[in-house]
Amino acid sequence: MSCRDWGELELSLKHCSSVEELKQCLEELQSLFFVVSSSTSNLTDAEKLTICQSTGIQQELIFNVPSTDQQSSFVIKFSRYLRILLEDVAIKWLSQISENEKKKLYYSNFIYGPVLDCFLTILSSLKQGKHLKVIQACYDVLKQFVSVGRLQQLIVEKSLARSNVEIESLATHLCNIPECIDNKMNLLNTHDMFEKSNYIVVLMQNILGALERLQHQSSVKYDFVGKLVGKLAILGDKNVVVQCLLEFVNRGHENGEQVSEVLTFVSSQHLEAVTLPFFTCDYIPFHDLKQFIDIVFGPKIVLIGKLCTLIYHRLIFIKYFKDVRPKYLLFYPLTTREERRYLLTKTLFELLTVWGNKSSVDLQPYEHHLAICESIIICFYYMDNDERVAIKEKIMLLLAAGMPVHLDSNHSDFRRAGMVTAEILTQFLGINTEAPLKFDYDETDDTRKLKSLLEGYTEQDFVVKEPPVQLIVESDNKVPDKFADLDSDDDDEDLKPFSSSDKNLASVKPPVYLKECIEILTETRESDKDIDKIAVTLRTLPKLLDEAKGNADELALEITQIILSMSSEFYMEDFNELRKKILINCTVAAPRTVADYLSYQFYEDNYTIGHRLDILNVIVEASRVLSRIEVIPQEDEIEKLKKLNMKPWEIEVLERLKKKTKRFNSATKIPIGKENKFNSVCGNFFYALMNQYDKELRTLSLTEEDTLVLGRLIYTLGVVLHCASNAPAAPNMGKTLLDFVRVFTDIYVLDEYVKQAILFSTSIVAQISPVAVMTAEIYPQLMDIRLWAEELLTESISADTTELAVYALDIMDTVIGRGLFPSDMNSFSKEYAPLSLKDTVINTNPKISEISSSDL
Repeated sequence: MSCRDWGELELSLKHCSSVEELKQCLEELQSLFFVVSSSTSNLTDAEKLTICQSTGIQQELIFNVPSTDQQSSFVIKFSRYLRILLEDVAIKWLSQISENEKKKLYYSNFIYGPVLDCFLTILSSLKQGKHLKVIQACYDVLKQFVSVGRLQQLIVEKSLARSNVEIESLATHLCNIPECIDNKMNLLNTHDMFEKSNYIVVLMQNILGALERLQHQSSVKYDFVGKLVGKLAILGDKNVVVQCLLEFVNRGHENGEQVSEVLTFVSSQHLEAVTLPFFTCDYIPFHDLKQFIDIVFGPKIVLIGKLCTLIYHRLIFIKYFKDVRPKYLLFYPLTTREERRYLLTKTLFELLTVWGNKSSVDLQPYEHHLAICESIIICFYYMDNDERVAIKEKIMLLLAAGMPVHLDSNHSDFRRAGMVTAEILTQFLGINTEAPLKFDYDETDDTRKLKSLLEGYTEQDFVVKEPPVQLIVESDNKVPDKFADLDSDDDDEDLKPFSSSDKNLASVKPPVYLKECIEILTETRESDKDIDKIAVTLRTLPKLLDEAKGNADELALEITQIILSMSSEFYMEDFNELRKKILINCTVAAPRTVADYLSYQFYEDNYTIGHRLDILNVIVEASRVLSRIEVIPQEDEIEKLKKLNMKPWEIEVLERLKKKTKRFNSATKIPIGKENKFNSVCGNFFYALMNQYDKELRTLSLTEEDTLVLGRLIYTLGVVLHCASNAPAAPNMGKTLLDFVRVFTDIYVLDEYVKQAILFSTSIVAQISPVAVMTAEIYPQLMDIRLWAEELLTESISADTTELAVYALDIMDTVIGRGLFPSDMNSFSKEYAPLSLKDTVINTNPKISEISSSDL
């Protein structure tokens, strides 16, 4: 037992003068924090053997935990001791200590100390360390820490802890160890167990080992394991994570129940990454896989809403599967227990509702609609006769509503898919067996595939593949072969050139007419060539719309309907920019028609917040383009001649003649004005957009959750009014906008963004309103908003809102003073200098003007 206390030993450890003094100090500190294990040990024989083989440590140490009142300070002292070992001792003395003494006096402190404190100290020193010896020491200790199974012990302790505080950050630290090591040790060329693909397997094996140890424990919480698995699937390789879980489930039914419990604690944003690979697994036979899926997901589908929503909404309605195997697996857990079968009927009704929806048939890609048809038939296949009879009338009503939509479709593939689906369902229901429903259509691969679904899934043509990785990781110091040859320049001949997408696009002929563009965007996408045609069409559309201004109202509206609901299916880098530009050009080409359509769609249910913000962005940009007045000077004669494809020597002669010609009076160039096309259509951009703001929608609540959309709406109306400032209708528009925003100033709790938008729009109204309108019609409303703006100066917590309120008050006071007190304007103008709209309102609030759907 040491005679010196902690303070003396700490000081001595930092200022050792020799290796012998360091060893003596380490022995005393080890006797202070640890006691040698007796015959009764907390470790199993296998764990003792693992530690002995990995580190060479022969004796087991037990952390000497004092009484409860001193435990906290004792652990803090131990953490300081570990940090000194990793920093001071590593820099000065570690290279002078033999390997056996390192294992006994150095590594043993991290292997037998409190697991959480040891891990956090190692990781903190590794991240903060700048000296190469400190980084190397942290790496060596962490490697020993992982090799002896301390990660498994850490997971077990966190799962048995009563209070799981900061499990989110701890899970992130565990998953980010490869990145942390790569950032610090890129010069050391160490890629063993901490290479990312290997570390995922190592960590998953520790997780599964911890689950085995927790099987017979009471009061186990799986929230930490759930967070860890979810983050590992997102940050690492989700297929490897699920492969390890499936191997674990294959060992026994209890393991499957544990995995099922773990999935309940996976975060909502990570749940799809963990769930999807179970259904797309292609290295386990179908019969075995569906049993595993039933064990893991079956008990939780009814109990956990987020899991049920993910599987039977997102994966079925939104996710696209090329093969039907995952679809059979998705529905299978609903068929194994009576209490789950109601979900089978519910999902079938939802599928048929989407199947018969006109918007779905008109706007969805054919592949997506075919997948809906396949899901309907598979869902119906799993039902028994009693269930089919019970829902027969409801199915007939849905079929009667959906078939006319398919028969009226312009696309033969949609019509054919609807006919086959209706035939199969009526056959299952036993309707009119003497004269069954039969349509006249050509047999294709798709129709044969739909009819084959009646027979169930068979694996005759399915080839079971190899799993993603082998679950045995070699953790030695050697660099794997895939890293060993990175410095060699002799193997360039093995590199295969990849095909550039730009070359593929260059070989595709761009469309010439707008109708041709519409046909390409709505036709079936069956190959990469079709995808290239769509990419070329999207890049060609803006130019064609510019050339067709004033002559393409119906076509521009149809293109708007297609592009507005189009998503980036093919990973085009500039898709969002092209989509926005096309919508703007459509609005400019047919302002009345497209503006009315966009304003109406803004208040529809089937759009996301991003779509609504995109609509407002398009209206703003189109208003600016239409209201832009360019002054074009008369063209010079020489410039006109240059456009006639004259030869260079002819142009040179004309220029010399012009220089030699003497003119007694130079002709004045009269600028040519451009018509303001926005004045005649500004009402379509303005009134329709605010007409339905109080409409009740499932997916939009302007005054409650979606205040971002409300602020952007008010800002858009202000920009439209500013663009129409010279229009005869501008005063009435300003009065209407003032009444509109005044409603929201009465709401006590307003988002700062909405306040800024109201101040912006009010400033626009004040500046464009004539004096007569100001004094006679809007003065009371303007004064009410002015009082509200004064309150913001003292109540607002946002510096941007306060600054904008000052500018808005300045503008309002200037305009009100000009309209009501003309005799006092000389003194008034000295106190309030006139401020231009561009400099004070728009540029001082970039947050309003720059926000778009990409910020969501």
